[in-house]
Amino acid sequence: MRALTVWQPFATLLAERHKKIETRSWATNVRGAVAIHSAKKPFKEVKCLINPRSITVISNLLFPYSLERLPTGYVLAVGNLVDCKRIDEAFIETLSPTEIHLGDYTIGRYAWIFEDVKHFKTPMQAKGSLGFWDWVVPDGIEIA
Repeated sequence: MRALTVWQPFATLLAERHKKIETRSWATNVRGAVAIHSAKKPFKEVKCLINPRSITVISNLLFPYSLERLPTGYVLAVGNLVDCKRIDEAFIETLSPTEIHLGDYTIGRYAWIFEDVKHFKTPMQAKGSLGFWDWVVPDGIEIA
């Protein structure tokens, strides 16, 4: 199965269905089931890149979880990647105020739209990689 590594807290936001869109600087033609993997990079290294107002929104969405203690290096969920759209002003106007806080919606970037995300009760440790990578689904794990 294809997998995508995402920094925390964004991986958990996707896994918990608070975030429906992952933003990237590049487009993709990949569609279908994609495992969502939390990068090994700890939140304290990512925090400086996130708008302080967004951190407040994220903290509220993930309460009672501590952002500093979110799991890193785990496959958290599987979602259906259904579309990839170039971000423009018209696209931004369709977003909820919350979704805007959960990604980098700079004009010209790409919005990867996920649906039907199902999180695992027990995250599964995995190394991860840049871009898409192949994750071997462990025996006994059913992906609906």
